[in-house]
Amino acid sequence: MRALVTGIAGFAGSHLAELLLSEGFEVAGIALPGEDLSRLDGVRDSVEVRLADICDGDALSEAIEGMEPQYVFHLAAFASVPASFTHPAETVRVNAFGTANLFEQLRRLEPVKVVHISSADVYGQVRPDEVPIRETHELSPANPYAASKAAGEILALAAWRTFGLPVVVLRPFNHTGPRQGPGFAPSDFAMAIAGIEEGLQPPRLSVGNLRSMRDYSDVRDVARAYLAAARHCEPGETYNVSSGSAVEIRHVLDTLLGLAARDIEVVDDPEKMRPSDTPLVVGDNTKFRLRTGWEPNRIPIEETLADLLDWWRQQVARR
Repeated sequence: MRALVTGIAGFAGSHLAELLLSEGFEVAGIALPGEDLSRLDGVRDSVEVRLADICDGDALSEAIEGMEPQYVFHLAAFASVPASFTHPAETVRVNAFGTANLFEQLRRLEPVKVVHISSADVYGQVRPDEVPIRETHELSPANPYAASKAAGEILALAAWRTFGLPVVVLRPFNHTGPRQGPGFAPSDFAMAIAGIEEGLQPPRLSVGNLRSMRDYSDVRDVARAYLAAARHCEPGETYNVSSGSAVEIRHVLDTLLGLAARDIEVVDDPEKMRPSDTPLVVGDNTKFRLRTGWEPNRIPIEETLADLLDWWRQQVARR
């Protein structure tokens, strides 16, 4: 079996590539020209990486030329919520136009099943009585990133309805772990702690809202979910990928601080408060679990955070 992963050099893409290889797949991927490929260091000799901007039709067509994947995992995206506020047009360009461009290329291939990775952010502001969130909940994106992912979903399902391209839409909730870049709370905490341990910055950590509750999974568990979706999920359907439970951001921070080699002062920073935020987010994963047999939380959050911090220590030590 052969799989194609867009965004293969990214956080989740690199973990998915490793999983696919371990399952006996031939793996090819698309990465941006000039993109850092270091997340693939462990498997670089085993995967075929072609360079293309998914928004460039000619370059994408050339990159896909000759590939005959049975599965395509579309992970390439502008993925930072905070950055989407300052770069809304670029966010939409990549996540909506880029998705449409990819599907235009894929429908010219032999029959191929596509797993389109959206985001639970498309649900927007959710009241506590609406938790856990089901797939039937209305979409109400509250930031440019979420709006762009909602548009990508619409385009994905239109490709199924109009052209018969077998597309499954997944809405992953928060996930973290080794190789996650900056711009996400657990990773920002871990990066700062690693820098403090190396003496690169004072032993002080500025934080935003620590009371928010989020549904966190380990990225390696999420990669398992993506493969399970390719094997078992119905085209034209949308599924949540979530742990089904909430973790307070304060617990994430306290866990990482407990692993730190130095005492660190925590200070509130109003500038780190998002213009829009939801106090409690938990996803209902019943539909996905029943369809695939996937089980969440094989890797506990404490192990996830320890691995994340160790990865950031390695990155900081290389600087």
